[in-house]
Amino acid sequence: MNWIEAISKLNIQAQGYVLVTVLETKGSSPRDTGTKMVVSVDESFDTIGGGALEYKSIELAREFLHLNKTAQYTETFNLGKDLKQCCGGVVKVFFEVFPASDFNIVIFGAGHIGKSLIKILEEVDCQVKWFDSRPELFPETVASHIQIQTLTQPELAVESCKSNSYFLVMTHDHALDQQLCETILSRGDSLYCGLIGSATKGLKFRQRLMKKGYNKEELEQLTCPVGLPSLKSKKPMEIAVSISAELLQLRDKQSLNAVIDNSKVVTLGK
Repeated sequence: MNWIEAISKLNIQAQGYVLVTVLETKGSSPRDTGTKMVVSVDESFDTIGGGALEYKSIELAREFLHLNKTAQYTETFNLGKDLKQCCGGVVKVFFEVFPASDFNIVIFGAGHIGKSLIKILEEVDCQVKWFDSRPELFPETVASHIQIQTLTQPELAVESCKSNSYFLVMTHDHALDQQLCETILSRGDSLYCGLIGSATKGLKFRQRLMKKGYNKEELEQLTCPVGLPSLKSKKPMEIAVSISAELLQLRDKQSLNAVIDNSKVVTLGK
């Protein structure tokens, strides 16, 4: 698999990767300027010449990927002096880091609002799983960071999602909505569980959940209605815009809290 195919594969799989490019060469070198390879957490694709240069580049790429931030780095290797390679030239290598997004959104429902929401999220740095039991409703193509999956077993679908995901339940079936909400809240590790509908629907769902033994903290995790409270539109795209804005606010708040928590750890460490 060449580096172009590898990038496509890793984007579909929502994996982070580093694009490694031979930027400049002096003297004898394994490959020419412009040669590329791709490195993920546990794989590498294509080659910049093999040997110690490639081994060291893969090692560095994974160190950069572990930092989990988009960045660029340049490293210069003296093949003879630094890496003990016989060719003995000098190679400058450029590392472009593309970490996997940790903004994971799960959408159940491919109705009008779901489709409108996907149009917005195609332009957002996130990873999306999009479920519906009616595969004919899905568009023919979506952006590479959006995974379309046919919903057959709701519990297994929820279990397949990453921890710290933002869940949106907006199917055509209230009973299915109820089942999905129960499974999501039972996980205990979601950052958001949003249910499409009115305040009355939210009240009824919470009452049903309470009767099934869900506690106060679990009930508070359920958001219904979804979206910004100040926006009252009933148009699908405007509702989708409102939901997107709410998710982005929650993401930024979560990121800020993480920064504050990390600063506390550093302070305590001192």
